[in-house]
Amino acid sequence: MARPYVITISCEKGGVGKTTLATNLAIYLKGLAEDLPVTLFSFDNHFTIDKMFQLGNQKSESQVSDIFSGKPLEELVVPGQYGVEYIPSTRQLFELQLQFKGFDQLANVLSSSHLGGVVVIDTSPILDALTRNALFAADRVIVPIKDSSSLENCNHLAVFLQEQERPRSVLRMLPCIIDTRIRFEGPFRNSYQLLKAYAINRGYKCYEGYIAKSPKVESLNTNPAGKLYPVITHGRNTDVHLQFMHLARQVYLDYLKHGPKRMNQLAKQKSEQESIFERGRYERYQRLQKTCLCCDKLIEGDYVWPGAYYLESSNGKLAGFVEQDCFLDLVVEDCFGEQNAKGLQDSLRELLLETAPNSYIMLHRTQLPEDEARFDFYRLDNVGEKISDRQFIIKEKGFFSRAQNSTLVKLFKKVTSEHEQSMPQILFARRSSGNPLNLLEHQKYLEFQTVFNRVLIDTMTEQTQ
Repeated sequence: MARPYVITISCEKGGVGKTTLATNLAIYLKGLAEDLPVTLFSFDNHFTIDKMFQLGNQKSESQVSDIFSGKPLEELVVPGQYGVEYIPSTRQLFELQLQFKGFDQLANVLSSSHLGGVVVIDTSPILDALTRNALFAADRVIVPIKDSSSLENCNHLAVFLQEQERPRSVLRMLPCIIDTRIRFEGPFRNSYQLLKAYAINRGYKCYEGYIAKSPKVESLNTNPAGKLYPVITHGRNTDVHLQFMHLARQVYLDYLKHGPKRMNQLAKQKSEQESIFERGRYERYQRLQKTCLCCDKLIEGDYVWPGAYYLESSNGKLAGFVEQDCFLDLVVEDCFGEQNAKGLQDSLRELLLETAPNSYIMLHRTQLPEDEARFDFYRLDNVGEKISDRQFIIKEKGFFSRAQNSTLVKLFKKVTSEHEQSMPQILFARRSSGNPLNLLEHQKYLEFQTVFNRVLIDTMTEQTQ
Protein backbone atom coordinates (compact mmCIF):
# COMPACT_ATOMS: atom_id res chain seq x y z
CA MET A 1 0.00 0.00 0.00
CA ALA A 2 1.39 3.40 -1.02
CA ARG A 3 1.80 5.85 1.85
CA PRO A 4 2.98 9.45 1.76
CA TYR A 5 6.24 10.99 2.92
CA VAL A 6 5.03 13.94 4.99
CA ILE A 7 6.79 17.31 5.09
CA THR A 8 5.48 19.89 7.54
CA ILE A 9 6.51 23.54 7.19
CA SER A 10 6.34 25.13 10.63
CA CYS A 11 7.60 28.12 12.59
CA GLU A 12 6.07 29.95 15.53
CA LYS A 13 6.64 33.31 13.89
CA GLY A 14 4.90 34.97 11.00
CA GLY A 15 6.63 36.55 8.05
CA VAL A 16 9.39 33.97 7.73
CA GLY A 17 8.23 32.66 4.35
CA LYS A 18 6.41 29.45 5.33
CA THR A 19 3.78 29.58 2.60
CA THR A 20 6.24 30.72 -0.07
CA LEU A 21 8.46 27.83 0.96
CA ALA A 22 5.64 25.27 0.99
CA THR A 23 4.15 26.21 -2.40
CA ASN A 24 7.44 26.57 -4.26
CA LEU A 25 8.99 23.46 -2.73
CA ALA A 26 6.00 21.42 -3.93
CA ILE A 27 6.45 22.77 -7.47
CA TYR A 28 10.20 22.23 -7.54
CA LEU A 29 9.80 18.66 -6.25
CA LYS A 30 7.33 17.96 -9.05
CA GLY A 31 9.72 19.53 -11.57
CA LEU A 32 12.60 17.43 -10.24
CA ALA A 33 10.67 14.14 -10.44
CA GLU A 34 7.73 14.33 -12.84
CA ASP A 35 6.33 10.94 -11.78
CA LEU A 36 6.42 11.85 -8.08
CA PRO A 37 2.91 12.55 -6.69
CA VAL A 38 3.00 15.82 -4.73
CA THR A 39 0.04 16.94 -2.62
CA LEU A 40 -0.22 20.23 -0.75
CA PHE A 41 -2.63 21.71 1.78
CA SER A 42 -2.61 24.46 4.40
CA PHE A 43 -3.73 24.74 8.01
CA ASP A 44 -3.47 28.52 7.85
CA ASN A 45 -6.42 30.83 7.31
CA HIS A 46 -5.52 32.10 3.87
CA PHE A 47 -6.13 30.98 0.30
CA THR A 48 -2.65 31.39 -1.19
CA ILE A 49 -2.52 27.74 -2.19
CA ASP A 50 -5.87 27.95 -3.94
CA LYS A 51 -4.92 31.11 -5.83
CA MET A 52 -1.65 29.62 -7.02
CA PHE A 53 -2.82 26.12 -7.99
CA GLN A 54 -6.46 26.42 -9.00
CA LEU A 55 -7.02 25.49 -12.63
CA GLY A 56 -9.06 28.23 -14.26
CA ASN A 57 -12.41 28.73 -12.56
CA GLN A 58 -12.46 25.18 -11.26
CA LYS A 59 -14.49 24.89 -8.07
CA SER A 60 -14.42 22.05 -5.59
CA GLU A 61 -16.81 21.11 -2.80
CA SER A 62 -14.01 19.60 -0.73
CA GLN A 63 -11.93 21.60 1.71
CA VAL A 64 -9.15 20.95 4.18
CA SER A 65 -11.53 20.60 7.14
CA ASP A 66 -13.02 17.52 5.42
CA ILE A 67 -9.78 15.65 6.13
CA PHE A 68 -11.24 14.73 9.53
CA SER A 69 -14.78 14.02 8.32
CA GLY A 70 -14.18 10.35 7.54
CA LYS A 71 -14.15 10.86 3.78
CA PRO A 72 -11.32 9.09 1.91
CA LEU A 73 -8.45 11.52 1.56
CA GLU A 74 -8.05 10.70 -2.13
CA GLU A 75 -11.55 12.08 -2.78
CA LEU A 76 -10.60 15.48 -1.33
CA VAL A 77 -7.55 16.03 -3.51
CA VAL A 78 -7.96 18.39 -6.47
CA PRO A 79 -5.69 18.45 -9.56
CA GLY A 80 -3.75 21.71 -9.66
CA GLN A 81 -1.38 23.68 -11.84
CA TYR A 82 2.27 22.61 -12.30
CA GLY A 83 1.23 18.98 -11.69
CA VAL A 84 0.72 19.57 -7.96
CA GLU A 85 -2.44 18.28 -6.33
CA TYR A 86 -3.94 20.20 -3.44
CA ILE A 87 -6.81 20.23 -0.97
CA PRO A 88 -8.74 23.53 -1.04
CA SER A 89 -8.43 25.82 1.98
CA THR A 90 -11.09 26.93 4.45
CA ARG A 91 -11.67 29.62 7.06
CA GLN A 92 -13.45 27.20 9.41
CA LEU A 93 -10.26 25.98 11.07
CA PHE A 94 -10.95 27.37 14.55
CA GLU A 95 -14.25 25.51 14.80
CA LEU A 96 -12.48 22.38 13.56
CA GLN A 97 -9.94 22.48 16.38
CA LEU A 98 -12.68 22.23 19.00
CA GLN A 99 -13.31 18.65 17.81
CA PHE A 100 -9.76 17.43 18.41
CA LYS A 101 -9.09 14.91 21.17
CA GLY A 102 -5.43 14.23 20.42
CA PHE A 103 -2.50 14.90 18.13
CA ASP A 104 -2.66 11.67 16.13
CA GLN A 105 -5.84 12.26 14.13
CA LEU A 106 -4.13 13.59 11.00
CA ALA A 107 -1.52 10.83 11.19
CA ASN A 108 -4.27 8.20 11.33
CA VAL A 109 -5.94 9.69 8.26
CA LEU A 110 -2.70 9.90 6.27
CA SER A 111 -1.44 6.44 7.24
CA SER A 112 -4.69 4.80 6.14
CA SER A 113 -4.97 6.79 2.89
CA HIS A 114 -3.81 5.71 -0.57
CA LEU A 115 -1.85 8.88 -1.21
CA GLY A 116 1.72 8.21 -2.26
CA GLY A 117 4.68 10.42 -2.98
CA VAL A 118 5.12 13.57 -0.92
CA VAL A 119 2.59 15.53 1.11
CA VAL A 120 3.55 19.10 2.01
CA ILE A 121 1.65 20.76 4.88
CA ASP A 122 1.71 24.51 5.45
CA THR A 123 0.88 25.51 9.04
CA SER A 124 -0.09 28.64 10.94
CA PRO A 125 2.44 30.47 13.16
CA ILE A 126 0.55 29.23 16.23
CA LEU A 127 1.30 25.90 17.90
CA ASP A 128 -2.38 24.96 17.91
CA ALA A 129 -4.03 21.56 17.60
CA LEU A 130 -3.78 21.52 13.80
CA THR A 131 -0.08 22.42 13.82
CA ARG A 132 0.60 19.77 16.47
CA ASN A 133 -1.22 17.19 14.35
CA ALA A 134 0.94 18.16 11.36
CA LEU A 135 4.12 17.93 13.46
CA PHE A 136 3.13 14.54 14.87
CA ALA A 137 2.54 13.13 11.37
CA ALA A 138 5.71 14.52 9.78
CA ASP A 139 8.66 12.56 8.45
CA ARG A 140 10.43 15.90 8.16
CA VAL A 141 9.69 19.30 9.70
CA ILE A 142 11.25 22.18 7.79
CA VAL A 143 11.60 25.28 9.96
CA PRO A 144 12.21 28.54 8.08
CA ILE A 145 14.20 30.97 10.24
CA LYS A 146 15.14 34.54 9.36
CA ASP A 147 16.42 35.91 12.69
CA SER A 148 17.38 34.88 16.22
CA SER A 149 13.82 35.20 17.59
CA SER A 150 12.40 32.78 15.01
CA LEU A 151 15.23 30.39 15.91
CA GLU A 152 14.45 30.66 19.64
CA ASN A 153 10.83 29.74 18.97
CA CYS A 154 12.00 26.42 17.54
CA ASN A 155 12.42 25.22 21.10
CA HIS A 156 8.63 24.87 21.41
CA LEU A 157 8.58 22.57 18.38
CA ALA A 158 11.45 20.51 19.79
CA VAL A 159 9.73 20.19 23.18
CA PHE A 160 6.49 19.02 21.55
CA LEU A 161 8.33 16.37 19.50
CA GLN A 162 10.16 15.22 22.61
CA GLU A 163 6.85 14.86 24.46
CA GLN A 164 5.66 12.64 21.60
CA GLU A 165 8.87 10.56 21.89
CA ARG A 166 10.16 11.80 18.56
CA PRO A 167 13.80 12.79 17.97
CA ARG A 168 14.91 16.38 17.51
CA SER A 169 16.54 15.28 14.25
CA VAL A 170 13.07 15.39 12.64
CA LEU A 171 13.57 19.17 12.53
CA ARG A 172 15.60 20.82 9.78
CA MET A 173 16.40 24.53 9.95
CA LEU A 174 16.37 26.57 6.72
CA PRO A 175 17.48 30.23 6.82
CA CYS A 176 14.96 32.19 4.74
CA ILE A 177 14.56 35.75 3.49
CA ILE A 178 18.27 36.29 4.02
CA ASP A 179 19.52 39.73 2.97
CA THR A 180 22.84 38.92 1.34
CA ARG A 181 23.85 42.59 1.30
CA ILE A 182 24.43 42.52 5.06
CA ARG A 183 28.01 41.61 5.93
CA PHE A 184 29.73 41.01 9.25
CA GLU A 185 33.32 41.06 10.33
CA GLY A 186 34.65 38.00 12.07
CA PRO A 187 34.07 34.26 11.60
CA PHE A 188 30.45 34.67 10.40
CA ARG A 189 30.45 36.82 7.31
CA ASN A 190 26.69 37.02 6.69
CA SER A 191 23.27 36.32 8.23
CA TYR A 192 23.14 32.81 6.77
CA GLN A 193 26.39 31.71 8.40
CA LEU A 194 25.42 33.34 11.69
CA LEU A 195 21.95 31.71 11.84
CA LYS A 196 23.35 28.32 10.85
CA ALA A 197 25.99 28.56 13.58
CA TYR A 198 23.36 29.52 16.16
CA ALA A 199 21.15 26.61 15.08
CA ILE A 200 23.95 24.02 15.21
CA ASN A 201 25.04 25.35 18.60
CA ARG A 202 21.50 24.65 19.89
CA GLY A 203 21.58 21.10 18.60
CA TYR A 204 19.58 21.56 15.39
CA LYS A 205 20.42 20.24 11.95
CA CYS A 206 20.31 22.54 8.94
CA TYR A 207 19.86 22.22 5.20
CA GLU A 208 22.75 23.26 3.04
CA GLY A 209 22.05 26.69 1.63
CA TYR A 210 19.33 29.24 2.25
CA ILE A 211 16.53 31.17 0.55
CA ALA A 212 17.55 34.77 -0.11
CA LYS A 213 15.49 37.91 0.21
CA SER A 214 14.52 38.95 -3.31
CA PRO A 215 12.40 41.91 -4.45
CA LYS A 216 11.66 39.99 -7.64
CA VAL A 217 10.28 36.99 -5.71
CA GLU A 218 8.28 39.24 -3.40
CA SER A 219 6.67 40.89 -6.42
CA LEU A 220 5.34 37.52 -7.60
CA ASN A 221 2.68 37.76 -4.89
CA THR A 222 1.91 41.44 -5.52
CA ASN A 223 0.86 42.49 -9.00
CA PRO A 224 -2.01 44.35 -10.70
CA ALA A 225 -3.56 41.10 -11.93
CA GLY A 226 -3.84 39.80 -8.35
CA LYS A 227 -2.29 36.48 -9.33
CA LEU A 228 0.33 34.40 -7.54
CA TYR A 229 3.26 33.12 -9.52
CA PRO A 230 5.87 30.53 -8.57
CA VAL A 231 9.61 31.17 -8.72
CA ILE A 232 10.14 28.35 -11.23
CA THR A 233 8.13 30.17 -13.93
CA HIS A 234 8.64 33.85 -13.12
CA GLY A 235 11.89 33.99 -11.16
CA ARG A 236 14.34 31.85 -13.12
CA ASN A 237 16.76 34.74 -13.41
CA THR A 238 17.10 35.04 -9.61
CA ASP A 239 19.39 33.34 -7.11
CA VAL A 240 16.26 32.09 -5.35
CA HIS A 241 15.54 29.80 -8.31
CA LEU A 242 18.89 28.06 -7.88
CA GLN A 243 18.41 27.94 -4.11
CA PHE A 244 15.01 26.22 -4.43
CA MET A 245 16.50 23.73 -6.89
CA HIS A 246 19.24 22.92 -4.37
CA LEU A 247 16.72 22.57 -1.53
CA ALA A 248 14.41 20.37 -3.62
CA ARG A 249 17.29 18.00 -4.41
CA GLN A 250 18.10 17.63 -0.70
CA VAL A 251 14.48 16.99 0.18
CA TYR A 252 14.05 14.52 -2.69
CA LEU A 253 17.18 12.58 -1.72
CA ASP A 254 15.89 12.44 1.86
CA TYR A 255 12.60 11.05 0.53
CA LEU A 256 14.40 8.41 -1.57
CA LYS A 257 16.58 7.38 1.34
CA HIS A 258 13.93 7.11 4.05
CA GLY A 259 10.59 6.85 2.24
CA PRO A 260 7.33 7.14 4.21
CA LYS A 261 8.99 5.89 7.39
CA ARG A 262 6.64 7.73 9.73
CA MET A 263 3.46 6.57 8.02
CA ASN A 264 4.72 2.97 7.85
CA GLN A 265 5.62 3.12 11.52
CA LEU A 266 2.21 4.47 12.51
CA ALA A 267 0.39 1.99 10.25
CA LYS A 268 2.29 -0.86 11.89
CA GLN A 269 1.49 0.46 15.38
CA LYS A 270 -2.15 0.83 14.43
CA SER A 271 -2.28 -2.72 13.06
CA GLU A 272 -0.67 -4.12 16.21
CA GLN A 273 -3.04 -2.09 18.37
CA GLU A 274 -6.07 -3.30 16.43
CA SER A 275 -4.85 -6.89 16.87
CA ILE A 276 -4.68 -6.33 20.63
CA PHE A 277 -8.15 -4.79 20.63
CA GLU A 278 -9.49 -7.70 18.57
CA ARG A 279 -8.01 -10.26 20.99
CA GLY A 280 -9.56 -8.40 23.91
CA ARG A 281 -12.94 -8.31 22.20
CA TYR A 282 -12.69 -12.03 21.38
CA GLU A 283 -11.88 -12.85 25.02
CA ARG A 284 -14.84 -10.78 26.18
CA TYR A 285 -17.09 -12.62 23.74
CA GLN A 286 -15.81 -16.00 24.95
CA ARG A 287 -16.70 -15.39 28.60
CA LEU A 288 -20.24 -14.23 27.85
CA GLN A 289 -23.08 -16.37 29.19
CA LYS A 290 -25.08 -17.82 26.29
CA THR A 291 -28.45 -17.08 27.89
CA CYS A 292 -30.24 -14.15 29.47
CA LEU A 293 -28.79 -13.89 32.98
CA CYS A 294 -32.28 -13.53 34.47
CA CYS A 295 -34.65 -15.79 32.53
CA ASP A 296 -32.10 -18.15 30.91
CA LYS A 297 -33.53 -17.50 27.45
CA LEU A 298 -30.99 -18.69 24.87
CA ILE A 299 -29.11 -16.14 22.80
CA GLU A 300 -29.40 -17.41 19.25
CA GLY A 301 -26.19 -17.05 17.27
CA ASP A 302 -24.79 -13.51 17.39
CA TYR A 303 -28.20 -11.97 17.97
CA VAL A 304 -28.64 -10.03 21.20
CA TRP A 305 -31.99 -8.54 22.10
CA PRO A 306 -32.47 -4.83 21.32
CA GLY A 307 -31.96 -2.61 24.35
CA ALA A 308 -30.41 -5.44 26.38
CA TYR A 309 -28.34 -4.59 29.45
CA TYR A 310 -24.73 -5.75 29.65
CA LEU A 311 -24.00 -6.95 33.16
CA GLU A 312 -20.68 -7.85 34.78
CA SER A 313 -19.72 -8.89 38.32
CA SER A 314 -16.88 -7.42 40.35
CA ASN A 315 -15.23 -10.83 40.83
CA GLY A 316 -15.24 -11.56 37.09
CA LYS A 317 -17.36 -14.72 37.41
CA LEU A 318 -20.36 -13.36 35.55
CA ALA A 319 -20.60 -11.47 32.29
CA GLY A 320 -23.46 -11.40 29.86
CA PHE A 321 -26.68 -9.77 28.73
CA VAL A 322 -30.10 -9.39 30.31
CA GLU A 323 -33.18 -8.76 28.23
CA GLN A 324 -34.52 -5.24 28.74
CA ASP A 325 -37.88 -6.40 30.15
CA CYS A 326 -36.18 -8.91 32.45
CA PHE A 327 -33.89 -6.25 33.87
CA LEU A 328 -36.70 -3.75 34.37
CA ASP A 329 -38.79 -6.45 36.12
CA LEU A 330 -35.83 -7.18 38.40
CA VAL A 331 -35.45 -3.55 39.42
CA VAL A 332 -39.17 -2.78 39.78
CA GLU A 333 -40.19 -5.96 41.57
CA ASP A 334 -37.10 -6.82 43.64
CA CYS A 335 -35.65 -3.40 44.40
CA PHE A 336 -38.93 -1.47 44.66
CA GLY A 337 -41.25 -4.39 45.43
CA GLU A 338 -43.37 -2.72 48.09
CA GLN A 339 -44.39 -0.01 45.64
CA ASN A 340 -47.05 -2.21 44.04
CA ALA A 341 -49.16 0.53 42.51
CA LYS A 342 -49.26 0.00 38.76
CA GLY A 343 -48.79 3.70 38.06
CA LEU A 344 -45.62 3.86 40.16
CA GLN A 345 -44.18 0.79 38.46
CA ASP A 346 -44.85 2.21 35.00
CA SER A 347 -43.30 5.55 35.98
CA LEU A 348 -40.19 3.81 37.28
CA ARG A 349 -39.83 1.83 34.07
CA GLU A 350 -40.16 4.99 31.98
CA LEU A 351 -37.55 6.76 34.14
CA LEU A 352 -35.08 3.90 33.79
CA LEU A 353 -35.55 3.72 30.03
CA GLU A 354 -35.33 7.50 29.58
CA THR A 355 -32.12 7.85 31.59
CA ALA A 356 -30.50 4.57 30.49
CA PRO A 357 -28.30 6.05 27.68
CA ASN A 358 -26.59 8.34 30.22
CA SER A 359 -26.47 6.15 33.31
CA TYR A 360 -25.21 2.94 34.89
CA ILE A 361 -26.96 0.64 37.36
CA MET A 362 -25.09 -0.89 40.29
CA LEU A 363 -26.44 -3.71 42.45
CA HIS A 364 -24.54 -4.40 45.67
CA ARG A 365 -25.03 -7.34 48.03
CA THR A 366 -23.72 -7.52 51.61
CA GLN A 367 -24.23 -10.60 53.82
CA LEU A 368 -25.90 -9.95 57.19
CA PRO A 369 -26.42 -12.26 60.23
CA GLU A 370 -29.40 -14.64 60.44
CA ASP A 371 -29.48 -15.56 56.76
CA GLU A 372 -30.25 -12.03 55.65
CA ALA A 373 -28.56 -9.94 52.98
CA ARG A 374 -28.63 -6.22 52.40
CA PHE A 375 -28.98 -5.09 48.81
CA ASP A 376 -28.13 -1.64 47.53
CA PHE A 377 -29.50 -0.29 44.28
CA TYR A 378 -27.66 2.70 42.76
CA ARG A 379 -28.31 4.70 39.63
CA LEU A 380 -25.11 6.42 38.48
CA ASP A 381 -24.30 9.02 35.84
CA ASN A 382 -21.80 8.62 32.98
CA VAL A 383 -18.77 9.13 35.24
CA GLY A 384 -19.99 7.05 38.19
CA GLU A 385 -21.49 9.77 40.42
CA LYS A 386 -24.56 8.60 42.35
CA ILE A 387 -27.87 9.98 41.10
CA SER A 388 -30.18 7.96 43.33
CA ASP A 389 -30.00 4.93 45.61
CA ARG A 390 -32.16 2.53 47.60
CA GLN A 391 -31.39 -0.04 50.32
CA PHE A 392 -33.47 -3.07 51.27
CA ILE A 393 -33.01 -6.37 53.13
CA ILE A 394 -34.00 -9.82 51.86
CA LYS A 395 -34.19 -12.89 54.08
CA GLU A 396 -32.56 -15.53 51.91
CA LYS A 397 -33.38 -18.65 54.00
CA GLY A 398 -36.14 -19.82 56.26
CA PHE A 399 -39.93 -19.93 56.20
CA PHE A 400 -40.39 -16.25 55.38
CA SER A 401 -37.67 -16.21 52.77
CA ARG A 402 -38.24 -14.16 49.58
CA ALA A 403 -35.35 -15.93 47.90
CA GLN A 404 -37.57 -18.47 46.12
CA ASN A 405 -39.23 -15.72 44.06
CA SER A 406 -36.40 -13.21 43.88
CA THR A 407 -34.62 -12.92 40.56
CA LEU A 408 -32.06 -10.68 42.27
CA VAL A 409 -31.09 -13.35 44.80
CA LYS A 410 -30.84 -15.97 42.06
CA LEU A 411 -28.66 -13.65 40.03
CA PHE A 412 -26.22 -13.13 42.91
CA LYS A 413 -26.07 -16.88 43.52
CA LYS A 414 -24.52 -17.17 40.06
CA VAL A 415 -21.80 -14.80 41.24
CA THR A 416 -21.13 -15.95 44.81
CA SER A 417 -19.92 -19.42 45.79
CA GLU A 418 -20.71 -20.93 49.20
CA HIS A 419 -17.40 -19.93 50.83
CA GLU A 420 -17.86 -16.35 49.60
CA GLN A 421 -21.30 -15.77 51.13
CA SER A 422 -19.97 -13.18 53.59
CA MET A 423 -18.17 -11.20 50.90
CA PRO A 424 -19.87 -8.16 49.35
CA GLN A 425 -20.40 -8.48 45.62
CA ILE A 426 -21.27 -5.96 42.95
CA LEU A 427 -23.12 -6.30 39.67
CA PHE A 428 -22.68 -3.44 37.22
CA ALA A 429 -25.03 -2.89 34.28
CA ARG A 430 -25.15 -0.67 31.21
CA ARG A 431 -27.93 -0.53 28.62
CA SER A 432 -26.98 -0.27 24.96
CA SER A 433 -28.35 2.51 22.79
CA GLY A 434 -27.85 0.47 19.61
CA ASN A 435 -26.44 -3.00 19.03
CA PRO A 436 -25.76 -4.37 22.55
CA LEU A 437 -22.57 -6.07 21.33
CA ASN A 438 -21.11 -2.61 20.67
CA LEU A 439 -20.64 -2.35 24.43
CA LEU A 440 -17.85 -4.91 24.09
CA GLU A 441 -15.91 -2.90 21.51
CA HIS A 442 -12.65 -1.47 22.80
CA GLN A 443 -13.58 2.17 23.42
CA LYS A 444 -17.05 1.46 24.82
CA TYR A 445 -15.77 -1.32 27.07
CA LEU A 446 -12.91 0.88 28.23
CA GLU A 447 -15.45 3.53 29.28
CA PHE A 448 -17.47 0.83 31.08
CA GLN A 449 -14.42 -0.49 32.93
CA THR A 450 -13.21 3.00 33.86
CA VAL A 451 -16.50 3.83 35.56
CA PHE A 452 -16.76 0.34 37.10
CA ASN A 453 -13.27 0.61 38.62
CA ARG A 454 -14.10 4.02 40.07
CA VAL A 455 -17.27 2.59 41.63
CA LEU A 456 -15.34 -0.32 43.15
CA ILE A 457 -12.78 2.05 44.68
CA ASP A 458 -15.52 4.33 46.05
CA THR A 459 -17.37 1.33 47.50
CA MET A 460 -14.26 -0.09 49.18
CA THR A 461 -13.45 3.36 50.61
CA GLU A 462 -16.95 3.69 52.09
CA GLN A 463 -16.71 0.23 53.70
CA THR A 464 -13.41 1.01 55.42
CA GLN A 465 -14.63 4.31 56.89
